[in-house]
Amino acid sequence: MPLSFRCSPIACAVQVTALAVSLSASPSLFAASNLHYTISPGPLGQVLSSFAARSGINLAIEPALVDGRQSAGLQGEFALQAGFLRVLAGSGLRAVDHGNGVYVLAPILQTDAALELDATQVVDTRFSSTIGDGPVPGYLAKRTTVGTKTDTPINEIPQSISVITRDEMDQRGVQDFNAAVAYTPGIRALDYAGGQGAPDIFLRGFRAFNLFGLYQDGLRTGFNQYDTNFETFGLERVDVVKGPASVLFGQMAPGGVVNMTSKRPQETPIRHLEVQYGSFDRSQLGLDVGDQLDNDGTLFGRLVLLQRESDTQVRHAPDDRTYVAPSLTWKPDDANSLTLLGSYSKSRTGGSEQSFPLIGTVRKSPYGHIDSDTDLGWKGSYYHSENTVIGVQYEHQFDNGWKLQQNLRYMHSNVGYLSSGPDVVLNADGRTQDIGLQLRPKNSDTFLIDNHLQGLVDTGPLQHILLAGLDYSHYKARETRRNGDPDPEVEMIDLYRPVYGGAAIWYDPLQRSTDTRLQQVGLYLQDQIKLDRWALTLGGRQDWSTAWEEGLYFGTEQVDTVQRDRKFTGRVGLAYLFDNGIAPYASYSTSFQPNPEAYRDGTLFEPTEGRQYEIGVKYQPPGYDAFITVSAFDLVQTNVSTTDPVNPGFSVQSGEVRSRGIELEGKASLSHELNVLASYAYLDAEITQDNRFEGNAPRATARNTASLWLDYTIADGALKGVGMGLGQRYVGSSYNVQHTVKTPHYLLTDVTLRYDLAGIGLDGMRVSVTASNLFDKHYFQPGFYEDSVLYGNRRNVIASLSYDW
Repeated sequence: MPLSFRCSPIACAVQVTALAVSLSASPSLFAASNLHYTISPGPLGQVLSSFAARSGINLAIEPALVDGRQSAGLQGEFALQAGFLRVLAGSGLRAVDHGNGVYVLAPILQTDAALELDATQVVDTRFSSTIGDGPVPGYLAKRTTVGTKTDTPINEIPQSISVITRDEMDQRGVQDFNAAVAYTPGIRALDYAGGQGAPDIFLRGFRAFNLFGLYQDGLRTGFNQYDTNFETFGLERVDVVKGPASVLFGQMAPGGVVNMTSKRPQETPIRHLEVQYGSFDRSQLGLDVGDQLDNDGTLFGRLVLLQRESDTQVRHAPDDRTYVAPSLTWKPDDANSLTLLGSYSKSRTGGSEQSFPLIGTVRKSPYGHIDSDTDLGWKGSYYHSENTVIGVQYEHQFDNGWKLQQNLRYMHSNVGYLSSGPDVVLNADGRTQDIGLQLRPKNSDTFLIDNHLQGLVDTGPLQHILLAGLDYSHYKARETRRNGDPDPEVEMIDLYRPVYGGAAIWYDPLQRSTDTRLQQVGLYLQDQIKLDRWALTLGGRQDWSTAWEEGLYFGTEQVDTVQRDRKFTGRVGLAYLFDNGIAPYASYSTSFQPNPEAYRDGTLFEPTEGRQYEIGVKYQPPGYDAFITVSAFDLVQTNVSTTDPVNPGFSVQSGEVRSRGIELEGKASLSHELNVLASYAYLDAEITQDNRFEGNAPRATARNTASLWLDYTIADGALKGVGMGLGQRYVGSSYNVQHTVKTPHYLLTDVTLRYDLAGIGLDGMRVSVTASNLFDKHYFQPGFYEDSVLYGNRRNVIASLSYDW
């Protein structure tokens, strides 16, 4: 029987808090872990002092023993003795245990000269499974680089952060971006069945597509909203930072940022092959292989391949893809690391715009119900994208403990798009709509680079992690648009008995022929200050952005515009780390987002501005595999466009949108067999100033959302190796911005079943079946136009067979 989420915000908060208390009261349910260290290279005495403080031990040091000696520092997860061995490597020194947490530094005795570092105790810092942008075993990540651009424990960052790990994605059977974030509070990804594939997400009530909220490997995914459709098979993790983040990333929507980390070389060999077959004639082959490439242990490679051929629930709308992602890491010594990340993707999907009318979907029609597989466009429409990407990540560790990091990426994109779709309103007969066509190819080139310098500095009792950076973005694109219509015999579509076919008629002149360029420069500075258990984060950033557009509209209308914006944004936040794992925090942060519109007199708009106050509590039981976050926020966006009351055909910049809410998220591995995800979000979003829609809720903002996922693997007995996952996702009702359309709430159920075939002698092989929207619930979301809706995803069942060797 489906789970029920019919609880008030207060009741849901009480239930999640009760879960936190029950988890903390049962430490035996969790698996203990080693300590994590982030100690930069430097003088041996300084490194040892930092190591002793982090480990909670007393270390006696004779100054003459460490004078003039250097240490490579310590990055990663270590047991105490393994950490000592790494810090003291090559020094000829050892730490002698005198009991009661007291250690004394002494020369290595002759009998100890052959002492070797036990590889079973050490995680190689170059490929640590616990660093903030690396792979994470299980469901729970405790560190991230996205919230601060430094490798920082999540409980020290004064903002709400969620991480979806590779293990979680695999166990839930994730196939696309929307499914990856489906169980994360504060983010809503609109399901657009049969659409063009680029994510359309709302973070804390504010819309953010790739230009204003989506990042990959620490850099913006691009500036063309049509050229990005992410392949989740090639991802290692997904980090979601809620609230304004312009202080580190520049122009973006105020709701937050999503960063996807690509798979990259690891120290451990990777051999994974999988085949899939499922609903809508889906067939897919995936390969993921990686290994050390030389005898010295300095060169590592990885290759991710995927080939998919599939239909979708919408007629004439395929979901075909080719994806190739090679990567190479070269680590010649402890001070230098270079990683090359490449990818090539080619996608083919449908080109029709699937905005369904209200009548026949959420409202009754005398003609019945419009089928969810109805193609609302012309049969010959298509959407083809081809992207080639090369990225470089370089890191150099200086002897004084400072670190230089450079991250750059170049992407070339070709988009072939023959768009088709119906008029916004029904014809007088109540069952037909006219179809329009537009041929709109677009080619673009994007160059992104981010350089920053990071170092540890002590000023009296204060410990600082300083970050100073400069990033630069350049984007150029050429786009043409030609309007057209289908053959007169099929230029109208009967929504209840559609007939497809016919030729296309194209019109001159071009509706648009334009060249677009965009350039952004950002200079940022951040200081993470530690004093005992206090963690203070301060940051500021200055951005300069320029956008150019030139070309022709309708053959004769000359377009030549330049928009220049500059903006300062900042963040201040404070957290306190209690011994019991509780970390309350408070923060204030700002953002900006360029607005391409103009007043009637031609004066360009100022950027919109976002500002947020957030308080919360993070709870991480010391040494155990669980993390719970409770946050409350007040987020406002100003300088929003609204209709000019004097000149209705134009806009003025006096609008404002406010979003307030509470978010709760808990993740835990209750044992090696059982994983739990639980989340709830309450969102009170309102258009507080507007000349038409003041008092309405923004589009697609549900007041209540919740989710729960349980995954259990049988470890013993006759059913050893059998695993089961069950989840439910609840989304409350929402409106379009005009409040003429209300889409009902819905509850979706997902399930997975898997079996490790090692139990029958087939080591490395596993079979699984995943079903999303198990009960085939029909649900809708607000469409792109005033009186339209989008059909949600129907039931999708996928069977997989994988082999690891």
